[in-house]
This record gives sequence, structure tokens and C-alpha cells, in this order.
Amino acid sequence: MLRYFMRSGRSLGLVILLFISMGAHARDLVTDFAKNKDTVKPVSEALPGKVSNEEFKKKALAKIKEFQNCLFILCDIRSGNVALDNAVDQAASLFVDGAIIEVTSVHSDVKKHLRVRDFLEKFRNLHYDRVVITFSHVDYVSNIRKGADGKYYGLVSFEQTFRAYSDGRLVYEDETKKTTEVQLIVYDRNLRGNAIQQWDVMLSDVEVLGTKTPKP
Repeated sequence: MLRYFMRSGRSLGLVILLFISMGAHARDLVTDFAKNKDTVKPVSEALPGKVSNEEFKKKALAKIKEFQNCLFILCDIRSGNVALDNAVDQAASLFVDGAIIEVTSVHSDVKKHLRVRDFLEKFRNLHYDRVVITFSHVDYVSNIRKGADGKYYGLVSFEQTFRAYSDGRLVYEDETKKTTEVQLIVYDRNLRGNAIQQWDVMLSDVEVLGTKTPKP
């Protein structure tokens, strides 16, 4: 089901960030971008932390929805500075350290990469008179896989349509298909002197599979 949001003054386009220069240090930001992409066979044994495959998938999709809700706040002209700051912090907390968000444009084949917080901060400060964004086809698209680093990963895909308006005119639009890597995190929590094993799912790199101009 499509979700949409409209606002004035703040852009929500994941792809419009292409027009923000990243400078000569861009290569350093993405040195580790693909280091964990190589994986072995889909997991057949029990996951650590007594986590089932279905629980992993359900939590992964919930984290994607939470991230998208943060983006809705960032693009809402009614959001005050405190709400915007909280949305940036909340969205950033959903990702593993060092995660990269890939951004593109229909005007170029070049893909650029931003650290999550850098993306969010620039994202909240872009300006248009009105923005309409929709998310659709949010699906868990892969088996859980054990990476070469010994960690457990999955993949979520979604489609995003973005339209930006200035002076009452549509000035930019695109339709982008993306995938987000998700990672199982198992940790011990101290509860009244006892170590209790718990688990969570964190978002990792966001990759653009394709960007095109939407059909009229």
C-alpha cells in the first residue's frame, strides 16, 4: 500500500542529494562499502540468540518502516527543531556504525555515497515549496545469510517515488528501487546481576538498484 506525505520547505528526496558535493574525501567514506557483500550459503542451522527466520524478517521490515517514518517527520513543515533533531537521532540509531546510503539522480548515472547521519542532516535542510513522496512494495527479498565476517544478514527491498515542487511547478521527480541490508545483532544484557542474551536487527547499507522518471 502506498504511503505519501507532502510538505513545504524541506526535501525528502533520497536521490536529490546527488547535487550536494561530497568533496575529495568521498572515496574514504566508502572504503568499506562492499567488504561484507560476499556471503556463503543461506543459513540452515539455528540462528544465534534463539531467533527464528520469521522473527528476523518481521523485525527487519519493522525497522524499515521506522526509518521511513523518521523521513516523514523530516519532511513535515510542521516539525519543530526538537522534533527534527529527534528524528535524525532516531533514524541514525537504526543503522550499524559506518553504514552508507547510496544516492542517485535521473540526470546522471553516477552513484554517490553518504554516511547515514550526513545524509539525514543534508536531507532535512533541502528546500522546496512542496514535496510528495511515496513508498511501496516493501518486501523481505532474501534468505538469511551468514557473511564472510561471521555475521548474519538479510535484504529488504522497496520502491520510492519522489516529486519536488517550486513556485507551483514540478521541478524534479524520480522513481527509485532500493535494497537495504539488515544485520542480526545478538548481545548480553545485565538484568539483576544475570547476563540475559537478547537480539535486535539493525539496518546497514542502502543501495540503489535503479532510478527512472515515473510514468505520467
